[in-house]
Amino acid sequence: MLVLDNRTLLVVTALISIGSAVALIALWRAQLRRNGVGFWAAGMSCVAAASILISGRGSIPDFLSLVVANSLYVIGFQVILRGIRVFTGRPPLWLFDFGLFPLTASLFYYFNYIDPNLNIRIMVLSIAFAMICGAIVFTLLREKNAPWRSAGFAVATIFALFGIIHGTRGIIALLYPSEHPFMYSNMTSSVVFLGGIFIIGGIAITLILLAYAVLESELRILSQAVKQSASSIIITDSSGAINYVNPALTEKTGYLPEELIGKNPRILHAGEMPAEDYDFLWSSLAAGNTWRGEFHNRKKNGELFWEIASIAPVKQRNGEISHFVAVKEDITALKEAKERIYHLVYHDTLTGLPTRKLFMEHLLKALAGARRNTTRVAVLFVDLDGFKKVNDTFGHDAGDLLLKKTAARLCACIRDVDTVARIGGDEFLILLTNLADNDSIAEIAERMIQAVASPYNLDSLEMNITASIGIALYPDDAESSQALVKQADLAMYEIKRRGKNNYAFADANHSPYLTETI
Repeated sequence: MLVLDNRTLLVVTALISIGSAVALIALWRAQLRRNGVGFWAAGMSCVAAASILISGRGSIPDFLSLVVANSLYVIGFQVILRGIRVFTGRPPLWLFDFGLFPLTASLFYYFNYIDPNLNIRIMVLSIAFAMICGAIVFTLLREKNAPWRSAGFAVATIFALFGIIHGTRGIIALLYPSEHPFMYSNMTSSVVFLGGIFIIGGIAITLILLAYAVLESELRILSQAVKQSASSIIITDSSGAINYVNPALTEKTGYLPEELIGKNPRILHAGEMPAEDYDFLWSSLAAGNTWRGEFHNRKKNGELFWEIASIAPVKQRNGEISHFVAVKEDITALKEAKERIYHLVYHDTLTGLPTRKLFMEHLLKALAGARRNTTRVAVLFVDLDGFKKVNDTFGHDAGDLLLKKTAARLCACIRDVDTVARIGGDEFLILLTNLADNDSIAEIAERMIQAVASPYNLDSLEMNITASIGIALYPDDAESSQALVKQADLAMYEIKRRGKNNYAFADANHSPYLTETI
C-alpha cells in the first residue's frame, strides 16, 4: 500500500472540515428557529483549526501543535455534541461541557512537558473521542418518533464508528506502544489518517443531511398547512402576479390554478373597491406594512361573495420585499346576518318601515343638509283615529293587516327621498325635505288623510279609520331633531282634541293652529 504524507492528510482533513462548516453555516442561516446547526458549524471549524495546527508540527511551537490542537479537537466534538443536544431539545451535559476539556488539556500538557508519553496522549484523546461519540449516539437514538429519524440514525452510525475506531486506537496504543513520533509516515499512520478523513467527511455529510432533513420537514409541514388550510391563500410576487393559490381558494372561486397563476388578484374583485382605497392598499404593502380589510369578490360563475383578508409582505434578509401573502376568510354569511340584524334593529318587523331610531338618524342628516343649503325640513306626526276599535272588533290579526295597508298608503303619498317610519302601535313619523313652501307640505298631508280615510276591504270585511297629523318645520318651529318631533306631536294632539281627521302646523310659539277641516 502507498504510504501517504501525514501532513497532506491533515490538510485534506482541514479542507473537508472547512467545507462542511461553510455548508452548515448556510443551512444555519436558512433555519426558521435555533436548532443547534450553528454549533455544528462551530465544531467543524474547531476540527479544521486543529488539523491545520497539527500539520504544522515542527514548524510551530509544540504547545500550539500538541496541547492547543488536540484541545481544539476535543472542543470541536464537544460543541457538536452541544449542538446535537440543542437539536433534540435535550438539556446540556455539564460534565462534557465543563469537565472533559480541562481534564484532557491538563493530561496533554502533563504527558508532553512533564512526563512525555505519546501513547498515553493518544489514549487520552481516543477516550475523550469515544466518550463524546457515545453521548452523541445515545442522544440521537433516544428520539424514536422524530421526523429526522432516518438522517439521525445515519449520523449516529458515523459517530459510533468514529468512537469505536478511536477507542480501539487507544487500546492498541496502551497495549502495543509505538516508538515512532506522531508525524512519522508509515502504512499504519496512513490508514489511521485516511480513516479519519473518511470519518470526518462522513460526519460532515450526515450532519448536513440531518440539517437538511429538518428544513425539509419544516417546509413540508408549512406546505401541508397551506394546502390543507380552510382559509383561502394567495401568494404573489412583488409585482402582484399570482404565484400560488391553495385548494381552498380554487374551491371557493371555481377557478383552476392555471387560470389564476400569473394573473393579478384583481381578476377576483367585483370592481367595487374605490381606486384610492386600492392605491392605499398597495402603498401600505410596499412600505412593508400588513393590510387588513374586506373585499367584495366575484366567483368564476359571477356569484358575489365577501371576504376579510390579511395581506402581509414577505421580506428577505436584506429587507427587500419578494412576495405578498394574502389569507382570506369568507364572511358572506356574517355580512348577511349583520344586515338582517341591522334590519331588525332599524326596521319595524310588521310593516318593514324604519323604526324611530333610524328615522331620527335620517332626520339628523336632513337637518345637517338643510343648515348647509338653507332649506326647510318638515316632520309629520301621524296618529290613526279609530284603530283601537278595529283591534277590539275584528282582532289583532285584522289590525296588523290594516297597519300594513296603511303603511303602504302613506308611502305612496311621498317621494322616494322622503321617509315614513312606524314608531308605535298606530303612530307614524314622516320626514319631508327640500319642499318650497307650506302649501306643498299641506298638499302631501291632505293626500295622506284622504288615503287613510278610504275604506279598507280585508277578508270581505270593510273597515274605516282616519288620521290626525301634526306638522313641525325647520327652522320655523324648532332647530333640533327632538324638538321638531315634539312640536309635531303637540300639533297632532291638538287635532285629536278638536275633532280628528285633519292636520295642523305648529307655529313659532309652539301653539298649533288648525287648517280647515277636510
